[in-house]
Amino acid sequence: MQNNGWALIAAAFLLMTTVAFAVPKKLIEYGWDVPTPSFVAQHIREMEERPFDGLIMRVPNIGSVFENRKWDRAEVAGELAALAAIRWEKFTDNFICMYAASSMDWCRDADWENVLHNVGLCAEAARLGRCRGVCFDAEPYGENPWYYPKQAHAGEKSFADYCTVVRRRGAQFMARIQEELPSPVVHTFFLLSLFGDDQDLADNQYGLLPSFLNGMLDAATPGTIITDGNESSYYYTDGIQYVKARRAILRAGRGPLVAAGNRGKYRAQLQCSQALYVDHLFDMRTQKNISAYMTPEQRARWFEHNVFWALTTSDRYVWLYSEKMSWWKNEGLPPGLEQAVISARAKVAAGKPLGFDLAPIIRRTREQEAAALASGLQRRRAQVPLLAAGVAPVIDGRLEDPAWGQAVALEPFVAPFSSPADSVTTQTTAWLAYDRQCLYVAVRCQEPAMDKLRLVGTKRDQQVWLGDSVDVFVGPGPGKPYYHLIFNPANVAWDARCDRDEDLAWNPRYRSATFRGPDYWTLELALPWSALKLQARPGTTLVGNLCRQRGSGELSTWSQTVSMFVEPEHFGAWELR
Repeated sequence: MQNNGWALIAAAFLLMTTVAFAVPKKLIEYGWDVPTPSFVAQHIREMEERPFDGLIMRVPNIGSVFENRKWDRAEVAGELAALAAIRWEKFTDNFICMYAASSMDWCRDADWENVLHNVGLCAEAARLGRCRGVCFDAEPYGENPWYYPKQAHAGEKSFADYCTVVRRRGAQFMARIQEELPSPVVHTFFLLSLFGDDQDLADNQYGLLPSFLNGMLDAATPGTIITDGNESSYYYTDGIQYVKARRAILRAGRGPLVAAGNRGKYRAQLQCSQALYVDHLFDMRTQKNISAYMTPEQRARWFEHNVFWALTTSDRYVWLYSEKMSWWKNEGLPPGLEQAVISARAKVAAGKPLGFDLAPIIRRTREQEAAALASGLQRRRAQVPLLAAGVAPVIDGRLEDPAWGQAVALEPFVAPFSSPADSVTTQTTAWLAYDRQCLYVAVRCQEPAMDKLRLVGTKRDQQVWLGDSVDVFVGPGPGKPYYHLIFNPANVAWDARCDRDEDLAWNPRYRSATFRGPDYWTLELALPWSALKLQARPGTTLVGNLCRQRGSGELSTWSQTVSMFVEPEHFGAWELR
């Protein structure tokens, strides 16, 4: 192990003797089993038998606070009364959830009058329920308020203009919460843990979120706490990852995403939280991960390890998330889950070490996963024909040129290895050919719901992959830099040269076109060899892949990947003949 690794281990032990004992740690439950206040009021005694210190509740109909309409207090009067009736004993830290899906306009005061009414109603609910605060889920399950290019006035107002407005709204948001809840905790699932230091925020899907955070800090009164829930910790396999994440969250307060005047508040009032994901660690997700190669006992060990390190490295709060189970109805709990939570909590509270090493389990299961991939992953090859002289496709997206009759037809796309084979419900086919000037690519995407195509991005290098899109990868060979292009059905492209990082300055001149038919859409691409810094020589073998994402989240690839698309080690082979 390198010296830096030992330094991090030393930092971990220092955390165990400082952070771990500074304040009592609180474990909060949240998931698809999120209860209503009326359910909690009826079942609180048995709910408090679970190994938590609190929960997140949802008041039906009022949680989407960024919707441009005022929620009616009369419609939730029964839930508000239920909140007032709850008699908490063990659960000391409870929250009301709010969501960020948006139909409001940041720049319209009338819209924000509605938003602040909704925020106040949720905060009132938290007050009536004697909750510790509110939980703000910034992930937009609908229209995205954080993505600058999609905002109503992006064509006339600069990104800096929007940052100013959003910061002001963040201050109003926090002030309204504090009117109902003096010194609240505003728990989030992520904030700056989502970002690195060098971000092109104007083209980031969460680019306006740091400005909103700065506004919250502007208005935060002494005693108010904001948490960064570090959702990325869902997938950790090593305690050092928690240590690094904590350090990064705290350091972010000295970085460019926090205004200079707010850095003192960030240090004093921003707390590092950590996350736990039951479904991922217990092999309950649709997509497979290394937990699929573990025994039930090993999964429980992994979960105990993560609970231990999440509690050790958090300032106060750890939130536990699940989907395909219910703590409150005792449905679908995997074997060993609850005992793993209890055991880890007891060790942290007593100042004891974890007592076992998870690394051998992770190493063995990764080896098993690698063996399964080696025997089952569909690694594909294609021989790409040279077009006859004078025969080249017209790049119009229609795929009707005789040139495509000379191209090689690739095998239909398949689901990534970690997804069920039947998760691909629509067919995608592709063709390749070349001449001395260009590599030619054609892709036909079957789409039975053309009216539901999701188009994201209107300008080059915007995040087109957030909607329906096709990815093209090509490079000179394994282990070398490669080129990545993504196109949406409106022929808006993102492109980069990829080595250790993505170089968005690579903006070559190529020709592309898309076409939308009644039940399909197509991409046609002529990519000059000069743009790839390659020469078209028969016998040359390139690495390449073609992938598709449907707006519904359906993923498919030509040469099979493990889980997503950017896996150069799993690209196929394209031999020029």
